[in-house]
Amino acid sequence: MKAEFNGQDQILLLGINKALKDSGKLVEEVINSGTFDAVMLSITDEEVQGLREYIKNPVEVEMDDLEIIYEYFMKKFGETSIPPEAYITAIKEADKKVVDVVGIDIPSGVYEDIFVDNVQLSDLLLLSLRRRRLLKRRWNLSDPESFACEWDSYLNKGGYMKVEKERAKHMAAEIASKKKGNTLVIVETERFDDLVNDLSNALQGYRLQKSEEVKKAALSRRPF
Repeated sequence: MKAEFNGQDQILLLGINKALKDSGKLVEEVINSGTFDAVMLSITDEEVQGLREYIKNPVEVEMDDLEIIYEYFMKKFGETSIPPEAYITAIKEADKKVVDVVGIDIPSGVYEDIFVDNVQLSDLLLLSLRRRRLLKRRWNLSDPESFACEWDSYLNKGGYMKVEKERAKHMAAEIASKKKGNTLVIVETERFDDLVNDLSNALQGYRLQKSEEVKKAALSRRPF
């Protein structure tokens, strides 16, 4: 999934599947196919630093029950990676090119406040019930993107979805304020459409091109 905003600067949004290892190859191809002035990831700056430490000293990462079940289904589409290979590759490739890597997600502390303001006791109870049905539910396993979005829609209802909407708004604001030159934004598939919509509102005077348009435009000018 790709979308590009063209204006005073150029912003390329790349939607990735966080669980699949092949997403790392996609990120590597995109970063090495052009020149970027900044790479933004849909995680926090704190998490970016955490991944840098992981790259230096890899350790086994513990997963909660949701992550284990999610990975179980994602393995039907290919090899999985925890932490996400897409983010690890982005940091490695950007560092090679001496390009800034910026985390644009809601920072710790602020996120907790947003969570408390939006998630009610009823949301917690309903989520608990939905979690029990994860393995029995018939999922759309036609492709990883469809599954990821269905999983997100099923679990993030009510207050939880409000929190995810706030994440997208925050990331759009961060992109709008921190973009420079040619900027690559790597975001999980589940938040891609929300981020495109919010960024359309945050950026004035920019033209949006989505997937197929981006590919056609690339043939008539320099690559991403």
